[in-house]
Amino acid sequence: MLAVARTPSPIGEWIQADLSELTGVETVAKAIGGDRLDALLYMGGTWETHAFTSQYRFEDCTDADIDRVIAVNLVAPIRLVKALLPALRRSHNPKIVFMGALSGRDNFSGREVANSASKFGLRGVVHSLREELRSEQIGVTIINPGNVGTPEVLADLAANNLLGGEAIPLTDLLKIIDCILSLSRSTCIKEIDVPAMLGEGA
Repeated sequence: MLAVARTPSPIGEWIQADLSELTGVETVAKAIGGDRLDALLYMGGTWETHAFTSQYRFEDCTDADIDRVIAVNLVAPIRLVKALLPALRRSHNPKIVFMGALSGRDNFSGREVANSASKFGLRGVVHSLREELRSEQIGVTIINPGNVGTPEVLADLAANNLLGGEAIPLTDLLKIIDCILSLSRSTCIKEIDVPAMLGEGA
């Protein structure tokens, strides 16, 4: 397993790359080379300063903030899929899974403009890719969670520094990903919304 990140990863073989830059995508493609890629999991994501807090104000967002969010959340996954399609085609059961967000869903009450736009756009990318790759039976899925119970999120919720209510357990999200990856290429999983039972969007 390969793990792509700007900082060292405790899981898998670490590839140091910043996917917001084209050179980062090229680094990943070069590392995979002629190998087979069974699954591409794009879990990267970022948001504006003060996003999901009461301090967020759209007018206070810098142009650099907006550019970074769009680059990481929307442009990078498009470039990465394009670069890694040859490796995915070498798999017997290729899967592409993107991490979206409830804030990218229709009529969700999120206020974070760049983040919502990028996640909404990512859904369009996924649905278009599915049509483009359907004849090759390459599965393309987007998962749209609310708050996910990472240590950082749980700490912010406990301190009332984060809006959106309860979090889903990280283990539940991992089980959903395992399920998607375990299915045959005859099955099409389009989109999965995962709000917390007592959180926003349920």
